[in-house]
Amino acid sequence: MFIYHHHNAILVLLLYVDDILTGNNPAIIQAFIKTLSSQFAMKDNGDLHYFIRVQVVRTSAGLFLSQHEYITNPLRKFHFHTLKSMCTPRVSRSTLSLTDGELVTNPTIIVVWLGHCSIFL
Repeated sequence: MFIYHHHNAILVLLLYVDDILTGNNPAIIQAFIKTLSSQFAMKDNGDLHYFIRVQVVRTSAGLFLSQHEYITNPLRKFHFHTLKSMCTPRVSRSTLSLTDGELVTNPTIIVVWLGHCSIFL
């Protein structure tokens, strides 16, 4: 990550699978793009909308970052969005063993769900 501050202008360059360049001063962004273009092949993909599963929305106050879709998509996929919420009190000092509970009939669905949640682990 490269961050450039000059007076009130900010320029941010994030390097990940694709390069992302953003900032609050279009003139500085264009000057930086011109400098990089003279050294590297570049392509402008337009405004940033998603970056590593985070939705990015530009507002007058700045950038709004949201993981709403990242959270709700797996809930819909596994039909958890239809479930009602409830308190699940946890007993303190409880112990679990391998023989507690019932075996899962289809463990594949749990593996897939954990794959969707891997960013939180």
